Amino acid sequence: MSNIELRLIKKDELEEALHLEQRCYVPDAAATREGFRYRFDHYPGYFWSAWSGDKLLGITNGIRTSALSCGDEMKGDQQDDEEGNNFCILTVAVADEARRQGIGAMLLNKLVKECDAAGHDAIILMCEPHLIRFYEQAGFAYIGVSSSSHGGIEWHEMRRTLHIMEHLTK
Repeated sequence: MSNIELRLIKKDELEEALHLEQRCYVPDAAATREGFRYRFDHYPGYFWSAWSGDKLLGITNGIRTSALSCGDEMKGDQQDDEEGNNFCILTVAVADEARRQGIGAMLLNKLVKECDAAGHDAIILMCEPHLIRFYEQAGFAYIGVSSSSHGGIEWHEMRRTLHIMEHLTK
């Protein structure tokens, strides 16, 4: 896809972003309006969107945390820690008509760069089984089946360690 613009979401676009999330996740796993507002208010530099003209094609967002894995405690935004050294991705959502065109990878790459630049130690997430390979290709390591069954889904934990050279020299 050409002419894709990646940019931080704007407050007046949150409702549109929420509708995209709700189309991409089962109702019990989708974020709430309050959850989106919370993420936007507390972590605006991590709420990325992909656009083609005025059409929203994808979003990604999450929270800072001290947790080492997502698990059941990561439902919603309960385990956020604005001083935490890890970042938990809570959403990667791409519109049906824009899937398999690299938009999810573009958004994920942008978020990884932001987290690395901010000095986070790692990025953690939970994904469905069919997305494990996608995240592995993006540099995430498979951890295992999550203790979470949020939304009635079998989630799998993934982790990407950042600024590896610093860790190797310590």
